[in-house]
Amino acid sequence: MSLRDSVTEEVQASNENSGSSEREELEQIEVDFGEDPFINFYPTTLVSGTFPEDEGNPIIRFPDASNNDGRRDQGYIGLVLDDLSIDTTDESGFDMEEAFFAQTGDDDSSAYRAVNGNDDETSFQFDGAQVDISGDKYTIDERVTEIDGRTILVVNRTASVSVSRKLDVNGAEFAGMDEDTGRVNGGLIEYAPQDEETDVNRRYARNPELREELYGEEIGILVTWRSMVDEDYAERVADPDDETRDMMWYTVVGPEGDTLEPTEGEPVGYSYLEWRFDPEAGNLPDEDWDFVQEYIEAGAPTDEETILENIENNSDELSEDPNTERMVGLIQNQAGQ
Repeated sequence: MSLRDSVTEEVQASNENSGSSEREELEQIEVDFGEDPFINFYPTTLVSGTFPEDEGNPIIRFPDASNNDGRRDQGYIGLVLDDLSIDTTDESGFDMEEAFFAQTGDDDSSAYRAVNGNDDETSFQFDGAQVDISGDKYTIDERVTEIDGRTILVVNRTASVSVSRKLDVNGAEFAGMDEDTGRVNGGLIEYAPQDEETDVNRRYARNPELREELYGEEIGILVTWRSMVDEDYAERVADPDDETRDMMWYTVVGPEGDTLEPTEGEPVGYSYLEWRFDPEAGNLPDEDWDFVQEYIEAGAPTDEETILENIENNSDELSEDPNTERMVGLIQNQAGQ
């Protein structure tokens, strides 16, 4: 029996009993995008809310096709949170007494924008009926400090990467491939190799997955200016001969009031690496690599037992001593893209 005939039989068997070879998939929370309001926030504000419990992963990644030609390189994330509040005390050490949620007009794609009236980039016009945030103007329909119910807190720009890493189950690892086994680790972010010509140097290797201990817990997201928390950086910004511009700084505050750092864990999702997926990394003989390619193209089951059985059944067409560990790793990682 040829390799192709053998793989075809495996596919047919898989179709007849599809449940036996399905990968586990991350259960994503269901959101009503037409009803649940989107909230954007600006320096210096601290917005807090509670992650839903037992409803699925509450981190949504939006590729933002309008700005990135549909590519999945960047975009932004939405954090599904219940019962938002905004800090207006002086306990944090920041001047946020004039912070509030501005419910904006129908012409705004976001329902609310969290702003701080004491921030230099924020100003008000027409007796407070309009807010100007770094040159963008929005009509204010109402000012509140709490929003009851479900919301989607938007974290955009490069901050989506840093915030995702701190909330993610395996944010401490950077995605890459083990050159000895061909297996991809569970890192959240993939970095472009040095010899890769690309206009971005990092991108998501999979969707963020919330850390288990944060389900049902209240967290906060603080956004401020880096110059307010970094004296050396502030000096550079203030120097007229230095081209350094101020930038936003995002911090994730945990349930105990401490700042969260990336942690390691076991994600459910699989990486879909392209930059670092190198078919020659496993140094497979041509006949073994041909098997890997044909197996992937056929869409055969990717559980280890089935792959090894297929390798054994087609041993006459493979090298004398095939590296089965590398072959299984390459098939599973590439098929999961």
